[in-house]
Order: sequence, then structure tokens, then C-alpha cells
Amino acid sequence: MISALQTLKSPLQTPGPIEKAVRQPASRVRLMVFVLDGESEASLSSCLAQLPIPSPMIRRGGLAGAIRYLGAERSPESIIVDISGAEMPASQIHELAELCEPGVIVIAIGDKNDIALYRDLVRAGVSEYIVKPITAQLLVKALIRAPASDEASPISRKLGKVVAVVGARGGVGATTLAIHLALHLANQQSRRVMLLDLDLHTGDCALALNLRPTPGLREALANPLRIDSVFLDRTMALHGERLFVLSAEEPLRVDSEFTAEAVDKLVGVLRTQFHYIVADVPRIPGSAYWQALDTADLRIIVADQTLRSVRDTVRLREGFSAARAEHSNMLVVNRSGEGGRRAMTLQEMAKVKLQPNFVIPFRPSLFTAPRPLRRGALTEVVAALAGEISGRATGRKRWWRFAT
Repeated sequence: MISALQTLKSPLQTPGPIEKAVRQPASRVRLMVFVLDGESEASLSSCLAQLPIPSPMIRRGGLAGAIRYLGAERSPESIIVDISGAEMPASQIHELAELCEPGVIVIAIGDKNDIALYRDLVRAGVSEYIVKPITAQLLVKALIRAPASDEASPISRKLGKVVAVVGARGGVGATTLAIHLALHLANQQSRRVMLLDLDLHTGDCALALNLRPTPGLREALANPLRIDSVFLDRTMALHGERLFVLSAEEPLRVDSEFTAEAVDKLVGVLRTQFHYIVADVPRIPGSAYWQALDTADLRIIVADQTLRSVRDTVRLREGFSAARAEHSNMLVVNRSGEGGRRAMTLQEMAKVKLQPNFVIPFRPSLFTAPRPLRRGALTEVVAALAGEISGRATGRKRWWRFAT
């Protein structure tokens, strides 16, 4: 018979998970080539056969085909694209760069020996421009030269954008907004997105998305030297095709402290793999959580109009002002019009210099798992926020409003 002391020392047994099993991300293609015609395809196939590159993929379509492909599929590590016949190749390379994941190497090939074109393409983001006819030697030089850090192209140097979402108090909808923002960027804008839940004990991102939390996030933050792309690939949960989730569900009696340096390391690695990192940051006044907010390119405070929420929004804003000034801050007022004895009006909030960028009206409803949202206030705010983050206009009627 097991003693009471042994029972206390043994780990708690939890019921079997009912969530979806963790799906691993698809493996990444090392090299893809986008050609225009059969002659170019045969020439490049012959050249690539002489190089030690495993299973390069060759597709028809040239520059336009590359743009179409990357709008729907994950970027390969390197791209060779034929720009012959393109009317505005530099402009289209800019469009291609927006679709590429961080760190992708792009090599252009064409039929014009023009130094001005070469300079335009390099400024647009290509690592090298090769004039036809193509030889194996030219490809080797281009592929070897491309990764050099001091000569890296704008595409291979670019890093993902970090968006931190924090609630002024509990229950204001910060997690819901973070989840739907990540879903929109992944599904509507076809971006590769990481949803990072830094509440290791009671975070709700995985629960809301019906995913199983893993111990990998805690291990990564406890041992930041282990953080690399291989470790993260084994740790991330995949929702759909482009949304990845890092979350945990640690026992409540287990301390899960981690350092600001660990957060900095984790975010730094994620920046090299994702277009966007949406971090759901809990309201914990610790250095690690402030690091997540300080390193974000955009900090979004979600608040309601209660006196407590307004007070804590002011305090958060003061904390932001002590960090780097080049980072952007936004305020989203949720559940506007809910009322209550201690609710402040938007005009009263303006007197303490709180002018929301977006206002979401109160619409009482039962909680459901995230799904494609019907058109409405929350939908439009999420789309507008995504447009602000990505620079893409939503093109819809505005149910939200900017504060003046």
C-alpha cells in the first residue's frame, strides 16, 4: 500500500488530453527555382545536378510564379528566380520580399546585362543577379556569397516583427485579441505567424485553439542555450497551415521563473523564422515580462473603461515611456458601453491623456473557441490592427474609430 508521504511526493496524475495532438511543421525546401520556359529549366537542371544540393525544386512561372507560390506556401531557404521579360522587376522583387520569411536568400537571373538594373535589384533585396547563360560555376559563386553577413541582402537580413499584447487588468480580452490577430495575419494575409503565450501556468492561447501545451516552452526559457530552430520545430504546435503556437500549462505549485535574457534569446530566434510574433504577455511586474514588452516593435494595451483599468493603463504607459522610444504603442478599449458604477467615459479618459486607437463596443455573448469571425466590430478592429502592423489596407467599412 502506498504511503501518504509517497503519494505527496509523486507527481499529480492528470486526465488524458482531449485536445488535438501536436502537429509538426512541414519540412522546409532548401532551394526552389522559378523559370520561364523549358530551355531555362533544362539549363538550370543540368547546372544544379553538378551541385551538392539535395532535391532542389524547379517550377515554371518566373517572378510572377514565385510571388503566387509564396503567397500560399512556406518560403524555401533559397530562391532562384528568372526575371526575364518582367516589366518592373525591382518593384516585383519588393513584392516578393514582403512574402519571404526572414533569412531567405534570393538570386535573380535574367537576360539584361545592365548595371543600373543590377543596383535596383540589390536595393530591392536580391543577393546576386546573374546574366544568362547560366553555368554551374556562376551558381556556386552566387550561393556561397549570399550568406555573408556583411554583404547580406535586405531580404536575408530582415527579421520578423514582434507584437506584444497586454491587458490592463484581467478579463479585458487581451488574449482573445492576440489570438484573433495571429489568426488573421496567418490566414487572411498568408503570413507565417508565431503566437507566444508567456503565461506558463494559466495561459489560455492553446486552450482556446484546442491545442495541447507542451513542456518545450518552459525548457527553452529555463535553458536558453538550447534554443535553436531544431529545438523549436519539435516544440511548436501547429494550427492550420501558418499559425504556430508556443505555450505551456505548468503545475500551479511549480515555480517557472525565467530571466529577461532567456526571453531575449527566444524572441531573437523566433524573429529569424516568422513574419510576425504575437506575444500574449501577462501582467506580471518582473524583468522577464518587461523584456518581452521592451523588445516588441508594437505594444498593444487592451483595457476597458473601469477605474481600475484606466489607472493600470496609465501605469503601463509610464512603464513603456522608460523603454526605447522608437517602439510604437497602441491602446484598444474593449467592451465600450458596458456601463457600471465606476466606468469612465472616453471623454474622461482623454483628460488623463488616454486616447484609444481602437474602440470595440460591448456585445455580450457566450465564449466560444476562435473561429472565422462574422463581420462586426471585433472583426474590423482585428483587420485594421493587422493592416496597421503589415502596412496593408483593409479596404472595408470602418466599424472602429481612431481617437482624435
